[in-house]
Amino acid sequence: MQLHKAIFTAILMAGPVCVPAVQAQEAQAQASQVARMTVSGEARVTATPDLSSVSLGAEGRGQTAVEAMDATTQALDGIIARLTEMGIEEKDIQTRDLSVNEETRWNRERDEQIFVGYLARNMVEVRVRDMDLLSDVLGQVLGEGANRLGGISFEMQDDAPLRAEARREAVTDAMEKARLFAEAAGVEVGRVLSIDDTAEPLVEGPRMRMAEPMMMEDGQAKAVPVAVGEVTVRAEVTMVFEIAQ
Repeated sequence: MQLHKAIFTAILMAGPVCVPAVQAQEAQAQASQVARMTVSGEARVTATPDLSSVSLGAEGRGQTAVEAMDATTQALDGIIARLTEMGIEEKDIQTRDLSVNEETRWNRERDEQIFVGYLARNMVEVRVRDMDLLSDVLGQVLGEGANRLGGISFEMQDDAPLRAEARREAVTDAMEKARLFAEAAGVEVGRVLSIDDTAEPLVEGPRMRMAEPMMMEDGQAKAVPVAVGEVTVRAEVTMVFEIAQ
């Protein structure tokens, strides 16, 4: 009799312990049954770039590696000096490619490669923070002996405000879509269940705008026309809304 009583008491003590777990399972089941809709939102924000990166430099040839490199060194000394005179800071000039290679050509009569000389290359990346100065910078470095232009890109010095604005507009776009879908379906939009940033804001290609060429004094290089254009930052979010009953 005492054994039966002990077992009954143990069952009574263990019973309440299972109640919270059962309640949690029921709550999860109810939550999973909530009617919901998933909507994506996208936004694009444009701005005029205020920073340009230009790859430029010089190539030189010679019968020795030293002779070839000396030819590029002379040109680069003049280029860097002129950039400094124009207000480009030292931190915005960085060497990106420095090389010396042997050049050969194929001799059909002798059926072999013939040594021609050496080719040296010295390329720097220049960041220009004043867009009004960009065309003039390109013209001046060409006048100082730059014979290689490797490319140009545009961006924002601080794109955080653009990224934030793009994200806000993407959320607004998703909410407007949710209200539209709900209205069309004859239901109401409830609370927001989740928001996911489904794509990092991307900087897309600019819409080009040609800069007017500037004529310099006689004997000096002309400014090079450059398309500054606009940069576009894109954001995308995915939002889950409860459908109100």
